[in-house]
Amino acid sequence: MPNTRRDVLVVKIGGSVGGEPDAALPAIIALHDAGHPLVVVHGGGPLVGEWSSRLGLATRFVRGLRVTDAPTRDVALAVLAGLANKRIVTALVARGIPAVGLSGVDGGMLWAERESAELELVGTITKVDSALLEELVDAGRVPVVAPAALEDAPPEDTRPREEILNVNADSVAGAIAASLSARLLVFVTDVPGVRNKQGKLVPSLDVASAKALIDDGTIEGGMLPKVEACLIAAAAGCRAAIVAAHTADAIERLLGGAQVGTVFEAAA
Repeated sequence: MPNTRRDVLVVKIGGSVGGEPDAALPAIIALHDAGHPLVVVHGGGPLVGEWSSRLGLATRFVRGLRVTDAPTRDVALAVLAGLANKRIVTALVARGIPAVGLSGVDGGMLWAERESAELELVGTITKVDSALLEELVDAGRVPVVAPAALEDAPPEDTRPREEILNVNADSVAGAIAASLSARLLVFVTDVPGVRNKQGKLVPSLDVASAKALIDDGTIEGGMLPKVEACLIAAAAGCRAAIVAAHTADAIERLLGGAQVGTVFEAAA
């Protein structure tokens, strides 16, 4: 992991926003036009579900994660690294943003171990090689990364690993932000941030308070991997936030040190 903070913003779009990339475009365009180096990470679970259904593949979830057999993995890879990624890249390029579409497989960027036998080809990220991202950012490009990873091998296993694993896009964003020592990781969502049991916005979280909300079931479902990713990024020295930000204003305020949405402060 780099020791020097890079002036890079990692922006994660996904869920309902990822299904409609135009919703996040104004923020990405304004941030780029303001001179901020960017890495965009996207999901696309609903689109994967739609295409799986079209192809007659059953969809099953365990602990909120898609059980991914080989046919489902192939559909996820085709949809996420293909259709979803290229739709976002096309929309950005059409608006003058020099976007470059990638998956976590390209350049050996992301490596993962299988999470469990039950989930089959679902991986947990073990390491990130951010060299390709750094080269693109330094060249003024905007990498747009789809979630996929190469299967990592135990140190004693020297055989070539050619399997591709499905990985959670939120986890990808957190791992990339940590590897880059990014200035900010921001999740652009359709909710204002993390809410407590009373439904009120939680303006800031640290490890202890986040764990308490996870343990009592307040943080669950799709919010859980976002919070975990923010904690990983914060531990690596990044400021991280979950916001409902369809314009750059909220993100610019975050860059200025304001509390917007739910903020996870960088480790001291």
